[in-house]
Amino acid sequence: MPLTTYDELGSAVQKSAGTIREDLMDWIENVSPTDTPLFNNLSQIKVNSGFPEYLEDTLTAAAVNAYVEAAAATDPTLATPTRSASIVQNFQHHWQVSKRQVAVRHAGFSSADAYQELKAAKRWKRDVELALHRGSAVSGTNSVAPQFGGMLNRLSTNFTSSSGTTLTEKVYNDIVTLGFAFNLNYREVYANMQVKRTISGFSTNVQRFIPAGDKKQLNVIDVYESEQGLQAIFKSRDQLQAASVGAQGNSWIAIDPDRFNVGVLRPVSTFELGLDGDRVRHYMVGELTLIVRTEKGGAGATGHVALIT
Repeated sequence: MPLTTYDELGSAVQKSAGTIREDLMDWIENVSPTDTPLFNNLSQIKVNSGFPEYLEDTLTAAAVNAYVEAAAATDPTLATPTRSASIVQNFQHHWQVSKRQVAVRHAGFSSADAYQELKAAKRWKRDVELALHRGSAVSGTNSVAPQFGGMLNRLSTNFTSSSGTTLTEKVYNDIVTLGFAFNLNYREVYANMQVKRTISGFSTNVQRFIPAGDKKQLNVIDVYESEQGLQAIFKSRDQLQAASVGAQGNSWIAIDPDRFNVGVLRPVSTFELGLDGDRVRHYMVGELTLIVRTEKGGAGATGHVALIT
């Protein structure tokens, strides 16, 4: 009987004995999400403390203004600006690699240490993105890590806590047009996939003409124009999403990006720790916060039901 590869392989798995070399491809496939649209889109500014503060003021409403000739000046009550604040959060990732891991040859990467740093950087950005959307403010103590409040917990005036309201086109427009009461331009919307599909299905007066020969159907809206102006629609993995289509629990936000910043106390950096054995140790750290110049700069809702047909 001739010698065949199956004498060394069984069920396509190499046995402990044999001479056939492994054919391990020189790449690593990783489909874990790495997108961070809100973090990427917000401008960054420098902050110089763990509790940066900023001022907000208002004007009195327009009123009839007419005085008789030679009227005496009055002494009106004047208002001073109010303070708001953000809490700086310390984001870290750590990794340790044995020096043998550094020395041996690997498939998919040349350095085990550098590969772990690359993964840590991607995770670090995703953690920041999550905090920008969902973070809950914690002032912090010596034993409790401080955390900043994200959009869903900082917005209030034009933000609705719904209980099962279906997100129709009218409901959407009722919310985004709330900004007209202020000098705001809500031009970015961050929505989960269910809400994004709902917005794409709004029955506007837009006609979509596609040549029949293309054999293509489109059902996507990336820019929506309302009475409040243009809104770019961004898919977000970190807005709340209902357990199923037709269930309540979806959230979305519409923001004027001029009213928000990522405040940077310390930009992300990687440091090598001292040797304590036959291994290399690193940690990645950056300290950031969400600057909310005015919470009125964002609108949106939680608890909505997606309308997908």
